[in-house]
Amino acid sequence: MNALRWTLMLLGLAAMVYAGGTVAYGDIAQRYASWQFDQETPVPSSLEQVRATARSNADIRAGDLVGRLEIARLGLSVMIFQGVEESVLVAGLGHVPGTPPPGGDGNVVIAGHRDTYFRKLEGLVPGDRIRVTTLRGSYQYLVDSTETVDPEETRVMESRDRDELTLITCYPFYFVGHAPQRFIVHASPTEQRALGGD
Repeated sequence: MNALRWTLMLLGLAAMVYAGGTVAYGDIAQRYASWQFDQETPVPSSLEQVRATARSNADIRAGDLVGRLEIARLGLSVMIFQGVEESVLVAGLGHVPGTPPPGGDGNVVIAGHRDTYFRKLEGLVPGDRIRVTTLRGSYQYLVDSTETVDPEETRVMESRDRDELTLITCYPFYFVGHAPQRFIVHASPTEQRALGGD
């Protein structure tokens, strides 16, 4: 009985160390990526150059820094990386491969964990503003709607003949374990501005 108690205590301690290490790693990754992003100099001078660069940006690799997502009303500011692997989503938000980069034509899809960076999405309402800033430009979106879907519902990532932003996280927000559904945010572009321009 004593051995079982010690085993359970050690397993609990290991779980706490792992969780704490994951949170610390995410915080360090966010701070470094934010600092790195702020040091870069924007180059394009027109929106058309931004779109042309976004369309031809096929060489981006998993883990590369994409930009920053901000929702001012919720006090949310998170760095975005390329990919949706676990190592990426621990560090920040992930731009879903196969979808256009911010500023590109179609449905830009960004995913994040509901127990870390996207926890605040539970307070999102239609009309909220989302800003995505990359080295190529700043893109403003207005939240149209939210919905809850099953994980197999991939239609939410398809382009619907218009430019839009889709945010995806697990749902319910406070579920313990693997959440059974996905919380989806649909937003439409309102303003796009090339950095370094007029």
